[in-house]
Amino acid sequence: MEQQKYATKANEILTWLEHNDAGALGPVIEATLQAGMTATTDEDRDKFWASVRSLCGTLPKSPIRRGIQSSLTAEMNACVDSVINRIENAFASIGEADLILDVMHPRQRGDSIGHYDSIESWAADQAASVKRKLMAAIKDNRWDGLLNSDNLTGMALPAPKTDNSEVSDSE
Repeated sequence: MEQQKYATKANEILTWLEHNDAGALGPVIEATLQAGMTATTDEDRDKFWASVRSLCGTLPKSPIRRGIQSSLTAEMNACVDSVINRIENAFASIGEADLILDVMHPRQRGDSIGHYDSIESWAADQAASVKRKLMAAIKDNRWDGLLNSDNLTGMALPAPKTDNSEVSDSE
């Protein structure tokens, strides 16, 4: 892997690690990335990158993305992931799981009919909803995709929906 490409990818992962908890693997991934920065050959950088990919693959939410690259910056992606992970963990650790699963139901459609399987599946659904809202806020320029000093979004509210059924004064 070319040095510039490695540096770009490594910096993206390091940025992700700043905003997200990788547990005990965080320092290991960071050290491996830093060691790869000192590699002198493409072959060596390939080996370091393979190690990083392998380590990141063991995380519940990997910072290495497949498919089409996002239009967001690495820091924005890291912040979105951080919010989503924190929301999912908050919902998954909420009390009264049996009651929640009894009264909260997924949208009833062909691929999901019935109750949530577990509090974790409910939490994942809530996190997916939050991700849609975060991405919409970025698209609508209501959020810059970064976290403030309180580790919150500071996102602006969406504009209120207008009601077209209002009666005009001339009637």
